[in-house]
This record gives sequence, C-alpha cells and structure tokens, in this order.
Amino acid sequence: MCLRVFVVRKMIWLAIDCSGSSGSIALEQDGRLIYQCYFNIDITHSETLMPQIDTALKFCKLTPADLSGIVTTIGPGSFTGLRIGLATAKGIAYGRKIPLLTYSTLELIAANCYGSKLPILVCLDAKMQELYAAMYSSELKPLIPDCVISPEALAARISEPVLLTGNMSDKMIPLLADKGVDVIPALEHQNLPVAAGLFSLMQLKPQSIEYNFEALAELEPQYLRESTAQVRFREKNKK
Repeated sequence: MCLRVFVVRKMIWLAIDCSGSSGSIALEQDGRLIYQCYFNIDITHSETLMPQIDTALKFCKLTPADLSGIVTTIGPGSFTGLRIGLATAKGIAYGRKIPLLTYSTLELIAANCYGSKLPILVCLDAKMQELYAAMYSSELKPLIPDCVISPEALAARISEPVLLTGNMSDKMIPLLADKGVDVIPALEHQNLPVAAGLFSLMQLKPQSIEYNFEALAELEPQYLRESTAQVRFREKNKK
C-alpha cells in the first residue's frame, strides 16, 4: 500500500517597524506570535535591522524561504528609518515573491489602545516644532487623518475628551488642559510603535495578500512632509 504524505505549508509572517529612533520586529505563525524584539539603542537601523531579522529566523528555526509575507509601517516617521525599513521589506518580498502589506505608523500606535472608550489621539515628533498626528475612534476609524500640524493648531481641533498617546503627549497635555479638554495619557508602553501590533492591524483591517510586482515597485514611504534638510535648502535658495 502506498501512503501519500501531504505537507501543510504554515503561514509565517514577518513584521517590521523602523519608523522612529527605535525599531522592532516580530514573527507570527498561523496567527500565533512566536517572536518579538524591540530595540532602542544608539545604532542606526542599517546596522541593526538585518542582524535582528536573521537572529529571529534562526531562533525560530526558520529561513527566509519559510516566510509567507511581510508587513511594515509606511510612515510617517523618521525619513531614514522609513527608507531602511521599507527597502528591507521590499527586498525580501521581491526575492521571495511574497506579499508586502503596509500600515500607518500612527495607526499602529493607536492600536495599542484599541477598545478605549475615548477617541485615541496620536502625536509624534515631526521636528521643526510640528507633529505627526491623527485621531481614531476606539475601533480605529479615522477621525482626523494623518497630518503634519503644529501643536497649537492640533489643540484647536480637539474639543472632546481623548486618550493621548505618542512621544509628544507631554507637549499636548498642557495645551489641551488650557482648553478644558479632559485627557487620559496612555501608559508608557502604549506610546511605542511595536511591530507585533501590525499583526493585529492585519486582522482588524485586512488587505489583499497576493503578491503584486507593480504595486510593490511603486510603494514609497509616506513622509507627509519635506525633510528638515529640504526645507532649509529651499529657504536658503529664497534669499
């Protein structure tokens, strides 16, 4: 008698976030988190990201050939970090012909507070006295879309109690308090963009998971603004 052996391919996803000075990666297998790592050290993402991915795969006894897909943040955030993270994700996706999904950095941080009874206001440092900001409902429906805005202008748009998260929360609290707006600051860990949260976004806001070469080739970081160097160069040339 001949026995047929069927090999079931498991779905294994890699998540990457390099949108800020910190970075993180995670691995999920069949909907189960099997590895995560968060790092915030004085070393560039170009030095840390690939070694961390290699370590994660080896630790879980996997190779790049085992990956079914990749999910990463597309911005806003650090220009350099976003370029490195997306370029790395695209390179792996190209090489393995696997899908690459992307989500907003602000949405990833808001997901830390999913289910809150209050709207979730996310504020990140955009430099030049501006913020990257967005506000979401407790179920992550956008109330204020991703934008670059001054803290004062953002405060002027908020009139209801909010749960405040992101690395610029301390800047916004006094501005909202002056308006009489009630604010609940998120817990410290809820201010961080952690790659494992991208798996939750895949469940909450599913996307097509088919490999698409054309879409992958056109994928670019969503900076939302010019870099500081670009702004200074433009202003210098005006003189």
